[in-house]
Amino acid sequence: MNKRTHPATKKRERVPRQPRISWKFYCLTLICGTMLVAGFFFAARQHFSTMDYGIKNSRLRKQIDELEAEKRRLLLNKEIALSPPELMKAARKLGFTEYVPDVRQLLATPASVINTQQAETARPVVQKTVIVQPVKSTKTTAESKPTKIERQAKNKADDGERKYRG
Repeated sequence: MNKRTHPATKKRERVPRQPRISWKFYCLTLICGTMLVAGFFFAARQHFSTMDYGIKNSRLRKQIDELEAEKRRLLLNKEIALSPPELMKAARKLGFTEYVPDVRQLLATPASVINTQQAETARPVVQKTVIVQPVKSTKTTAESKPTKIERQAKNKADDGERKYRG
């Protein structure tokens, strides 16, 4: 007789269980992902701040160029305004006239009389307000002592004079 085996009595083959993923692995994955995302945000922030600084730098360079052009223009206007013909025009507008001395009167009076008259009527333009004397320069030891090159040049000059004297 053959023995029949019942399915319940059959030995079951064990299917290997997949190991369960631990909570430590999930936490580590979460921390690494967070750091990665934070790195991307930091890099993006750096990128956009660099772009902003570049734009500001460009604006400032353009402003510097404009200010330098304005400075050149103002210096040119200043030079033109201080030129003698422009000063003459401005003086005429204010009502000044050009002084032309009477040649006949100058020829008739001696020069000594003219000089004394001018000295009496003319006031000094610059008035002294403080009496100051220039500071006497003191030589330091380095200045008073001739350098090696100066001594050599002096010796060569002395030798040349001796040759001529005989």
